Formats: sequence, structure tokens, C-alpha cells
Amino acid sequence: MHGLVSVVIPVRNGVRYLGEAIRSVLLQEQVEVDVIVVDNGSTDASRALAESFGMPVRVIEELRPGAAHARNAGVRLARGEYLAFLDADDVWSPGKLERQLAELEAKHDLDMVFTFGENFLSPELTEAQGRVVSYLPGPGPFIIPSTMLARRESFVRVGELPDLHEGEFIAWYGLALSMGLRSEVIPEVLFMRRVHLSNSTRIEAHRADLLRAAKMVLDRKKEL
Repeated sequence: MHGLVSVVIPVRNGVRYLGEAIRSVLLQEQVEVDVIVVDNGSTDASRALAESFGMPVRVIEELRPGAAHARNAGVRLARGEYLAFLDADDVWSPGKLERQLAELEAKHDLDMVFTFGENFLSPELTEAQGRVVSYLPGPGPFIIPSTMLARRESFVRVGELPDLHEGEFIAWYGLALSMGLRSEVIPEVLFMRRVHLSNSTRIEAHRADLLRAAKMVLDRKKEL
């Protein structure tokens, strides 16, 4: 058995997809998980659904809006030696954590491991809706929170995710690399990102935060 993995799942009004996300974590084989669902101000039944799973799923509340606040709140309560994130509308493939843990345990100077992923159209979309949503087809490397498995001590060394609506992970990852942390990408599709009507335009809506994230990384590099 590998070391304990704390998995932080932020959710805001995600009851439609949250159950599938949680189940994809609980079905990870040969891995003990500590699941922290962070309710980020939901007005639907997201919290009740998460609580219905029982242990090892814990549910907490973070009223400050934004994924960064929600993820940071979960990290502060993490018990595991390793740390992972999953968005409430996405899913992991079986064996994801075991494959990543094997990589981290074999390479002691490695701080975090990502995987390949693939986008998929959410089944409730009509054919017409599927034609208008924006996404890249085919597998590829996903350097995003939902594919990362990190040593918790490495994550804490970098610090919490910055308070940005978008780009908070871009900024954090850039800071991590500037501090000398090492990462790798497993070239296997172990993550599936759901494409639906609510997530297809998020990056365009928060382009200013993406620019702020890039500036944070550049400023930090100048300090080093």
C-alpha cells in the first residue's frame, strides 16, 4: 500500500457531476485516499450529495468565492503525504493515482507528476450544443490541478495558490519551477475533462487574470 493521498475537490453548484467525480476517486485501486470536498457557496444540493458518501469523504465550507480559496482551504486540512486535486465536473481513470505514486516513489527528487488527459463532451449536450462548445480533441499533456499528484511538503514549500479567478495554477506552477521543483508528465490518458455549457468560455471571461498570473511568475523570476 502506498502513502495516504489527500484529494481536494472544490465545488460550486456542481451537483449534476459531483457524484461521478467522487466515485472516480474512491475507485482508485491500491491507494488510500482522504477526500476533502470544499463547498464554495453552493445553492444546490452539492453539499448534501458529498456528505451522503460518508468516510473517507469529508465536506467543508469555504465562503470566499474562487477555486483558489477553495483549494487552499482543502490543503490546510489535508492529512496525506501526497496531495491531489480534482474539479467537480471531471473524472479520473482507474489506476491514475497508483501510476503516479509509483513514479514519485521511484524518483525521490521528483516533486510532482502530471498525466495526459482528454476532453469529452458531457452526455447531456445535444448534437447542436456539441458543435458550438470550444475544446481541443484528442489526448495530450494536461498541466492542470486535476492531473497533478504532488508531495504535500513540496506544495507547501511553494505556498498557497494566489487569489485569481483564473490562472491561479499557472502562477503557482511557474513559481514552483522558479524555485527548482521538478515535475514530469506520464504520457498516458488518466484524466477526462468534461466539456459542458458552463465551462466552455471561462478562459475568455478571465483573460485579465491570466495576464496577472504571467506577471507574477516574471516578477518572481526577477527576484531570484
